[in-house]
Amino acid sequence: MKNNNLVTIVFVTYHSHKHVYRLCKSLSPKFKIIIIENSLDKNLKTRIENKYKNTKVIIPNKNLGIAAGYNIGIIKSKTKYIYLNCPDMSITNNSINELVRCAERLKKFGLIAPNYKNTLKFNNYDGKKKEINKRNKLHRYYQLSEASLIDNSFFLKTSKAKKYLFDENFFLYFEVTDFCQRITNNKEKIYISDKIKFNHFGSDSVSSKYSLISQLTKSWHYNWGKFYFYKKHYSFIYAFKKIIPNIFSSLKRLIISLLFFRFKDFYICLIELFGIFSSILFLKSFYRPKK
Repeated sequence: MKNNNLVTIVFVTYHSHKHVYRLCKSLSPKFKIIIIENSLDKNLKTRIENKYKNTKVIIPNKNLGIAAGYNIGIIKSKTKYIYLNCPDMSITNNSINELVRCAERLKKFGLIAPNYKNTLKFNNYDGKKKEINKRNKLHRYYQLSEASLIDNSFFLKTSKAKKYLFDENFFLYFEVTDFCQRITNNKEKIYISDKIKFNHFGSDSVSSKYSLISQLTKSWHYNWGKFYFYKKHYSFIYAFKKIIPNIFSSLKRLIISLLFFRFKDFYICLIELFGIFSSILFLKSFYRPKK
């Protein structure tokens, strides 16, 4: 099967230059690639587009985060399928071809996700996966199971992605959780394949030069996103109950870091609490630390 013009691979990047070059070099020119460059580096756009003709680098007006970045990639995609990823991953061209073959034969699905190569510590899904009919040759061949939530790296029909899109109130964290929740709420299947694999380097998507900015951003938005997600899908009271452990954990670490003069940790704990109470007070996900 020729997979030309069947799949667009989308990456949302932020000071992820080493990964951008690695991915563009390793992926087949037969695949279309869209990169949403949230660190707004126009020089990167020029260099990548001149060297890799299958790649389009989009520079937004400002750092949009992951949810809005994915939406740009989805809207710009014109292929039958779309494959959404963070830049700190590695996958073979053969695995992408397998995703296409699986989708073409499966036909009815919400999304399909490969699993991590090393599953001893992590899997590319949350909670328990549900075993499905192993008498089905296709299910057996791709080692498919049902999941309710995918962590990273997933493949679906572009038309379906355009139907759901991402909730742009999320900037970082819980945007994929929300996306999967809406898919399963509509009785669509989420499949994980233990045959198709990829590597995820984990928290390595941003250059080490920007590690503090990255850490502050994650601390604020994880807590903001957690409360917002549970409030959106359940209730304010339920969300408050879910966020209480985070409040006590941040307060405890804040006191300890102050006692031991660990001022960087103290500041990070303050940012966590800032994110929590911003969400509780219905403030938007506005936090963007400066260099």
